[in-house]
Amino acid sequence: MWISIIIVFVLVLLIITVLLSKINMDIRLSKQGKNEEVVFNVTMLYGLIRYHYELPMLKFENMKKGLIVKVEKKKNVGMGASRTDDSETQVNKRKIDFWIREIHEILAATESFKIWMKRTLSRLSIVKFMWSTHFSVGDAASTATATGLVWSAKAFIVGWLSHQVQMKTYPQLFVVPVFEDRPQFTSEISCNAQISFGYALYAGLVLMIRVLKVKGGVKKWKNILFKR
Repeated sequence: MWISIIIVFVLVLLIITVLLSKINMDIRLSKQGKNEEVVFNVTMLYGLIRYHYELPMLKFENMKKGLIVKVEKKKNVGMGASRTDDSETQVNKRKIDFWIREIHEILAATESFKIWMKRTLSRLSIVKFMWSTHFSVGDAASTATATGLVWSAKAFIVGWLSHQVQMKTYPQLFVVPVFEDRPQFTSEISCNAQISFGYALYAGLVLMIRVLKVKGGVKKWKNILFKR
């Protein structure tokens, strides 16, 4: 009997520990001249599960072809070997229209999807946010004028973001004008976000219930997720 009680206690403790753990998301976006880099890391269950996404290539071909995006995906579970997958996609007007149609399908297939999204984002915590920009538009006067516009744009974006998620620390914003005769632009965003693993499971369950409430909702979601 005591062995059964100990086993139940250990299992309950393990479940509580898992539910209280955090899903950590690290995002870094940088642009320096013609070079762009996007890195996205997800860590959960105290580092036992790790995902790594990287965009090593973001190349604009022309107006018809649009952007050519290469994505490297790496998955690591426990102490096992990681698995890496590479994919390449073309982002043009046709692709964007396709994504917009999918968004409308998701909204139609889920009861009050916007409310669910807003509530889920409200539980997301930003523990670090840094955005630095160095730029020059070609002459000192125009660069000085543009500096104020860049500050205003950043303040508006961060202000909007603070109403959607929980800002645990004050965002670090930097705008550095470079008074040179040639145009240049360098910008980097570094962000660390967290959400409770338990709440993520709860949000997933609520989303499933909302989908089930819509007639044909499950079928629509399957079509969206698996039509590739």
